[in-house]
Amino acid sequence: MMVRKTKIIIIAVLAGVLCTSCGIPSTITQTASASEPALLLEDNFDDPTSGWEVSSQGGLKDYYQGTYHIKVADPNIFSWSVAKKSFGDVNISVDLAFTGSAELAEMGVICRMQNNQDFYFFTIRSDGGYAVFKMYQGTEFFLGMEGYQLSPAIHTGIATNHIDADCIGEKLSLYVNGTHLITVEDASFQVGDVGLLVGAYDEPDVNVFFDNYIVSQP
Repeated sequence: MMVRKTKIIIIAVLAGVLCTSCGIPSTITQTASASEPALLLEDNFDDPTSGWEVSSQGGLKDYYQGTYHIKVADPNIFSWSVAKKSFGDVNISVDLAFTGSAELAEMGVICRMQNNQDFYFFTIRSDGGYAVFKMYQGTEFFLGMEGYQLSPAIHTGIATNHIDADCIGEKLSLYVNGTHLITVEDASFQVGDVGLLVGAYDEPDVNVFFDNYIVSQP
C-alpha cells in the first residue's frame, strides 16, 4: 500500500532494487529464541511464498536474499506491507537495515491495523529520531509526544537496528537495540493486522531490508 503523506513525511521503501552498490549491512543476525513463549508468527523471509506483498508500484516490495526488501522511488510517500493476520496483544520484533542514497529515511513496524487508514505504527529514523503514531482516517498523529525525539540507542546513517514494539492493552511501547525509548497510551484499536513500514522525505530511493520478524503473545 502507498499513500501520500499528510501531516508527517513517512515512506515505506525497499532498498536499492537489486543494486549491487546498495550494500546491505551485514549485521542482520539476530534470531528468535526457540523457547520464546506464545509464538504467533515468525518469518526470516527465506521462503518467497510466505505471503508478503510483492509489488513494483512506486518502488519495490519483494523478497531478496533471505530478507524482505522495501524501496520507495518517489519522495514524500510512505508505504507498507502487512502479514494478513489479526492479533490482539502482541510483541513485534524485527531487524531492519537501511541503505541507499537518501540521507534521511524512516522505518518501523505496524500493529492493530483495521484497514489502510486506521492503525498504530512505531518508527525510527536514520538521524536517530523515533516516534509512535496513530493513523486515523488516513491522517497520522504523534502519540504521547509533540514531535520526533532523538536517542543515542539508534544506529544512525547506513546501519542496522533491532526494534521491539509492544501493543498490550492500551499501552504501546517502543524499544530499539534493547533500550526502552517510550511508552504511550491509546485505546482506539484493540486488534488488527501487523506489518512493516518505511518512509522517505524529499530524497527518494530509500531502501530498507527486514529480517527475523517475530510476533509473539506477551
